[in-house]
Amino acid sequence: MRSKITARANDLYEALKLKFSAGGQGLSGAGSGGQGSELCAPGEGGGTPLALDDTERIKVLSPGRLVAKRFFRNRLAMVGFVTLIVMFVFAFLGPTIYPYSQTQLFYKYDYMNINYASAIERTENIPYAIPGAPALSNAVVNRFHSYILELEAAGAEEMTVTGADGGAYVIDRLGDRVFTLSTAQTSLVGQYFPSTQVATYDRFTDSFEWTGNALSNELKDALLALIAGSEVDLVFQGVSYALSLSRNKYTVTRLDPEFSGEMPGDGFVAAVEGSLDGEDFEFGGKTYRATDSGDGSFGVYEIGGVSAALVASTYVFNAFDVTRDFSNEFKANTLLAIHSGGSFTSGGASYSVAEDGGNLFVMDAAGNVAAELGIYSIRRYSGQDTLSIDFKETAQRVFEGMKESKASTGSFIYAIHEIDESGNFLYEEDGSPRNTEAEIMITRKPTGEFVMAVEQITYLIDIYGSPSGAHVFGTDADGMDILARMMYGGRISLMVGFVVVFLEICIGVVMGGIAGFFGKWVDTLIMRIVDVFFCIPTYPILIILGALFDKMKMDPYKRLMWMMVTLGLLGWAMVARLVRGQILSFREQEFMIAQEATGMRTSRRIFRHLVPNVMPQLIVVATMGVGSVIIYESTLSFLGLGVKHPLATWGTMIHSVTSAVESMINYTYIWIPVGLLICLTVIAFNFTGDGLRDAFDPKMRR
Repeated sequence: MRSKITARANDLYEALKLKFSAGGQGLSGAGSGGQGSELCAPGEGGGTPLALDDTERIKVLSPGRLVAKRFFRNRLAMVGFVTLIVMFVFAFLGPTIYPYSQTQLFYKYDYMNINYASAIERTENIPYAIPGAPALSNAVVNRFHSYILELEAAGAEEMTVTGADGGAYVIDRLGDRVFTLSTAQTSLVGQYFPSTQVATYDRFTDSFEWTGNALSNELKDALLALIAGSEVDLVFQGVSYALSLSRNKYTVTRLDPEFSGEMPGDGFVAAVEGSLDGEDFEFGGKTYRATDSGDGSFGVYEIGGVSAALVASTYVFNAFDVTRDFSNEFKANTLLAIHSGGSFTSGGASYSVAEDGGNLFVMDAAGNVAAELGIYSIRRYSGQDTLSIDFKETAQRVFEGMKESKASTGSFIYAIHEIDESGNFLYEEDGSPRNTEAEIMITRKPTGEFVMAVEQITYLIDIYGSPSGAHVFGTDADGMDILARMMYGGRISLMVGFVVVFLEICIGVVMGGIAGFFGKWVDTLIMRIVDVFFCIPTYPILIILGALFDKMKMDPYKRLMWMMVTLGLLGWAMVARLVRGQILSFREQEFMIAQEATGMRTSRRIFRHLVPNVMPQLIVVATMGVGSVIIYESTLSFLGLGVKHPLATWGTMIHSVTSAVESMINYTYIWIPVGLLICLTVIAFNFTGDGLRDAFDPKMRR
């Protein structure tokens, strides 16, 4: 049968070929009289006729070329497509030829008010060890200032204190702002026990509760024997005790005062009893002191010789030669010399202390001023003590005037080292510094600190630099080039869009394909999962994750990765529903029934025949979805929950200038170009998606 059909077809083909080649009539054309016209090669009046199997006789476009032809005829789609090409070139090729990176800082020399110096009135007494004096413990040295405050609060010139080490110390005021701490040589004479309650005894618990330290077991046994008997008085080791009962408790009271140790003489106990407040007392030509031991008894000490160990003052030593550093020995001898003749020796050199106009000066043997004693600690703002004595004296006078007038600001004119426009210090021909007069502005802080500022050329970060030849769009708040960050930010924004959409497509195709092909309970289960993902509030979840990442101080690159994964997991549901609907339609068509009849595997039927038929719709959804993801990422970065510094994204760049309305107005050259990039990119993706949708759908005509 097949051979007969083939033979007939060949005969018909040969007959038609012979007829057309001979110019016979057959096909009725547009010629007059119903004459048929010959089929000839294009462009020829009567040349070689075309055969039925000639490929130029009928031109048929492939489906791919047909879609491309429709797409390229769509003007809006072409505008979007060209815009996307420009954006990709800008974001991915631009940084390779642009000389700056996204994190490169830029500096400039410019005038600005910089903190030049600071000053504080010294109120804490600084201790210095007196040469040759015995060393004291750190606890005593650290407490010296507190002892001085106690002395001043009491309005006394001298006070005896007990140090943290149990030793006795004497605080003396030598004069204005100068104090000494002296050690007193002491020796324990004995322990004094006054007439007082020493213990209570509870009959129910059969226990003693001692007022101070527990006394001997012998005394305890004697008291228990006394309690068991009928007596209420007890004499133990020459000391009388008495018992009194109150509510099942016995109170043990010492009746006679007791002194353990060698008695200096008759009447000594009475003298001790009269000085239990800590005051020194005289007995037998010697000085004694009773110190509370904390256990109901008092230690009685003999006070020997007193020697100065520390000297402290609030004076500040201002050197006339800024390169000179004074030793603690020099400072201690200077303070002692203020009230002891005015001269001293330190480091093998002789010095003297002189007063002029209420100010104290230290003079060397040649009569030159070595240092001035001031009340303000004036240093450069960096902490260096290299300011001249003249600057310090001038500033100190202004400080005093501000305090008298209760002013919070002040100023004075002073010659400082001149700096050129490149930040270099200028010098005269002889090498000496070239000075220029400048206004030193003083601000008094609530803490009492005086901060001195001056307008100088300094090397600083070029923050919010205006657009220029070096920086087309200027610099941002961190001194980074805006155009470079726009390029690198475009990389991240576009990369986030494509990665997220890729994850959505992958998950959505698998889940939607399985649901649409198998149907029944599989379809029901997957669609309920899709419904759950549709109900998840995306922005609250992203905000919570952003706060969690901030708490964890996550690396910016890891944060970017997790953000892409999260957006992909939250956005696949719509793709799955689309794929499922398309596959439900395609699986009942004849070509799928034929494939099933041939025994093709299920996976091959899904991914070889069904999924490719859904690809046009997926391409459209993916193209339009990239723009939505870019908006998502920009919004999160704008809210401070997306990609973190120093990585740049378009959202973070807009966020950097939204701290105040003034910033939005003053720095329009930052956020307007970035905002235009976001708008153009999203619109371009939408135009391209619309064009693809029209190209894949032959029913859409324009």
